[in-house]
Amino acid sequence: MVKRIGGLFFSIIFLIAISAVHVSGQDPSTEINQLKKEVQKLLQRIEELEKKQAEMESKTVKTEKKVTEVEKKAERTEKKSLKDRVNLSGEARFRIVRSTSDTNAGFYGNDHPSDDIEAVDETYFPLRVRLNAHAEVVPGIADFYARLTMNKNFGLSESSLSDPLDNPNSFEASKGHDMTPRFEQAYTTIKIPLFNTTWYIGRLPGLDGPPSRQAGSLFPRLFIDAEIDGSLIKWDAPHTALDNIKLPWTSTRLFNNSRIEEVGRAFLSRKAYESKIKDRTGIILGYLKYDEKKESLPDDADVYLAQAQVKIGKDTAIVVDGLYMDDWHIPNTSNDKDVPDFKTPYWLTGFYADTQLLGFQIYGAYYYSHFKIPDHSWVDNGTTYTFDAEGFPGRIWYLGFNSGDLISPNMQLCVEYAKGDDAWINPFNYRGFRRKGTVQSPANNYFYNESGTNTIVGFYPFHAGVWDIYYDYFYHEKLRFRLGLMDFQFYESGIRDGNYSILGSNKFEHTWYPYFEVNISF
Repeated sequence: MVKRIGGLFFSIIFLIAISAVHVSGQDPSTEINQLKKEVQKLLQRIEELEKKQAEMESKTVKTEKKVTEVEKKAERTEKKSLKDRVNLSGEARFRIVRSTSDTNAGFYGNDHPSDDIEAVDETYFPLRVRLNAHAEVVPGIADFYARLTMNKNFGLSESSLSDPLDNPNSFEASKGHDMTPRFEQAYTTIKIPLFNTTWYIGRLPGLDGPPSRQAGSLFPRLFIDAEIDGSLIKWDAPHTALDNIKLPWTSTRLFNNSRIEEVGRAFLSRKAYESKIKDRTGIILGYLKYDEKKESLPDDADVYLAQAQVKIGKDTAIVVDGLYMDDWHIPNTSNDKDVPDFKTPYWLTGFYADTQLLGFQIYGAYYYSHFKIPDHSWVDNGTTYTFDAEGFPGRIWYLGFNSGDLISPNMQLCVEYAKGDDAWINPFNYRGFRRKGTVQSPANNYFYNESGTNTIVGFYPFHAGVWDIYYDYFYHEKLRFRLGLMDFQFYESGIRDGNYSILGSNKFEHTWYPYFEVNISF
């Protein structure tokens, strides 16, 4: 700009000189007036250019200041986001429980037990503490999740009742006397946006599936409700016409119809419903490793899994899933070396569905399992016995409802019932029915040892009906009170070879326990 003004000034002098030569013959006064006018115009132009230059310099300074401020804000935002990417939370559950169990004479078969059994624990205090962590490693791409869990039954003096099969995948840490914390979850998710896919790897979120629908749950609880290790690929379908369907029975409430449109309200009793709304149509494929306690089997079992979910509108979901395990090892904690170790293929398939009806969340499931016990032999009291290979199909059905926010925004009632048959067992369902989907505490397997000594071996099916009923009151979003009842009724096995079933039996025929629970989140 300075160079331009300087050049303009010299141009003025040059023009004056040229004009003086050109008009030397004219009247000097006229020439002088013309030159003055031209000089005046040029001086005005110089003044205008100087003002523009000053304005530009001022704007440049302001722009530089703004850029500096933006950079500082961006730096502060980046530091803040790094802090916010790590989220820590936790939960503590305190229960007061009274349990009563009884078994009629002859329940196991033949004359075992010889007398009626009754066991009462007037008061004990199960405690569960969970610490959760979520780290956003790469925003929008990679995340890490972990859950550290510790369980303790204060006042439960008989440890054998809480440690039925004593193996790595048992319920020991979920309802036992062991205070050692363990990782219930520890996995990474990596999103692949191009294919709308998420990759899971690690100790996977198999716990607390529908209807609980806790954060991160993937499977119905009758299918997988346990710690699982391996890798999953989850594909979410794009929006389809099915998402827009409004089923007639989902939009009518028994009462409190005004709440049906209050989706934005933070009703604590509506959490399960809102989690269901967020679910999407999709497919899950997985490869898992399964580890049982083993005495001679050298390898873990390989598990191949598939699940498909279809959403119909926002209120209804249908899940169809199945898995195959190539070499499932029969749990055997007996020191009786005459009882062999053996393995078998295992199949599991079924479906789960839930919807809204009159404001209630209604859900149910049906599953089928199959395993085979191979040819084997054993010795009992000096006599050798043999068993010819046989397949065992098992079935279970399940039905429940949850009142959600129908009763009150801070209260809910849940009632569930399930019934398994003679050979139903799911080794991937530990927590849902309090013991590997099988028994709470196993009886001696008299099929292998009629003398009644300690022989805990076999599959121990969940041949029982169970009621799970509870009523919740949310005093605060971080404080919940629960009054509940669980009732287990086991049945005599109809699968018998001689006097006893090879599958074993639960120790107690009937167990029920009311409880009061305080749950805090932090």
